Amino acid sequence: NLMNGLRHIVILFLGIGILIANDPPDEFQFNISTQSAFYYFNSATINGVAVEPDDWVGAFNGDVCVGARLWDTSLCGNEVCDVPVMGNDAADGTEGYMLPNEYPTFKIYDASEDGYYDAIASEEIPWIYQGLFNINELTTTQTIYGCTDSNACNYDSFATVGDESCNYEELDCNGICGGNAVEDCV
Repeated sequence: NLMNGLRHIVILFLGIGILIANDPPDEFQFNISTQSAFYYFNSATINGVAVEPDDWVGAFNGDVCVGARLWDTSLCGNEVCDVPVMGNDAADGTEGYMLPNEYPTFKIYDASEDGYYDAIASEEIPWIYQGLFNINELTTTQTIYGCTDSNACNYDSFATVGDESCNYEELDCNGICGGNAVEDCV
């Protein structure tokens, strides 16, 4: 029977989809609501570096996660991903979700570091039911300690906070800071 065959194909595809689906990280678990809005971000970065395809962006109302998206831009339309932001529809599981004119906040989960970071949207836009919002960027800065003085021989361009580790000794002829090579290295 054709209908029975189609039913089996649909079940097969659903099963495959479930097997390859990526579950959100623990802090990004949320329930689907009948009321939602979508916040599109042209870029999402951690310390100026684009978020990786296995990282996540989550939306929050206070400390309640109200939506999340795996940030694999190859799966998003024109490589611009959205974050679904769920509203309180009075159903079980949506307590604390967005109400009209409340402002969501955002976090980025960095899978490679297994860390959650507060993120700042370039625009703050209040939530409204069925809203579609386009925001230029979502950024976060994670603290990286190191030498932030570009004049030091151990300058770390990735460091965001100076830690007094800068070394100002001369480079030896091998280019090693404070090294003891004195002969011509050519």
